[in-house]
Amino acid sequence: MPTNRQEQLNFMAVYTKINFDELAQHLANYEIGELVEFQEIIDGIDNSNFIVKTTKNTFIFTIFESRIDKNNLPFYINFKEHLALKNISCPTPIKAKNLQTILDFKNKKTALVSFLKGSTLKPQNDGYYYNITSNHCFQIGGMLAKMHLASKDFKLSRDNDLAIKDFENLFDKFKHLVDGYDSNLNKLISSTLKSLKSNWKLNLESLPCHLDLFPDNVFFDEKNQISGVIDFYFSANDLLIYDFAIVVNAWCFDKTTFNFDKFEALLNSYQKIRPFNSTELNFLETALIGASMRFLLTRLHDMFFTPQNSLVKIKNPIEYREKLLFFINNKILK
Repeated sequence: MPTNRQEQLNFMAVYTKINFDELAQHLANYEIGELVEFQEIIDGIDNSNFIVKTTKNTFIFTIFESRIDKNNLPFYINFKEHLALKNISCPTPIKAKNLQTILDFKNKKTALVSFLKGSTLKPQNDGYYYNITSNHCFQIGGMLAKMHLASKDFKLSRDNDLAIKDFENLFDKFKHLVDGYDSNLNKLISSTLKSLKSNWKLNLESLPCHLDLFPDNVFFDEKNQISGVIDFYFSANDLLIYDFAIVVNAWCFDKTTFNFDKFEALLNSYQKIRPFNSTELNFLETALIGASMRFLLTRLHDMFFTPQNSLVKIKNPIEYREKLLFFINNKILK
């Protein structure tokens, strides 16, 4: 069964502490009733988050911390608002009395959004999900396709700072450290980056995408139906087939064994709503390799550079080495 996100990462905490009076005074900028109570959400990694209950409703209050580039906030917040208006279930930004959705509080940027009911699937202690079913994947495929269609007329854009073109510079930061960790990994990454650079296509449909639709960013209700999508702080413009490939990497493996039934459910449900064209499908194999490489590189980066006393839990890079090798050595489309 799903579990609340705050139960998964209960070793974490908020960065900015606030008291009742401070929050009540800030919330007076909105027409949301009087503050009744609030609670820290202790799974905040990048930001400080709070569940806020007022006399009218329940909300999520976010204080954006140093890991978030404040210049990107209008894109993130407006993208969520745009999707919500298109009937995509995601946190809806609440406008203040001055009609702004991003306000200052304690010299930091903040936002207030609607509260989504539901909970995420829970990984085991080893970080792997053993509870993802083909039904979950079917629902995710449909949700992703609806999000892609809904983003067509979104007016803002943001360059993806984790795009394929940035992988070599990212790898160069820790390339010298990789040999001491895994002597074969340096060669694998270098050769794959060279191949991706030669084969990556930029002429496929590109729109604002979530780009991080992992199980910990999807809520399910008590009937195991999707109730919402959260965490848009990696969203940017990129290839839709690449966003799909990220989801395949995240949802279609049993540990590091590819599950074709889950993939078929994901692909079929997506294509019922937004069919891929032949060029996109022909490119899918490369996109899957690119998605595996992204998370291999970012996990290696975090492993090498995250301070030991950090609140960020380091995820195992080897998971994505194995996924990368699978996509390099196997074709999944019949």
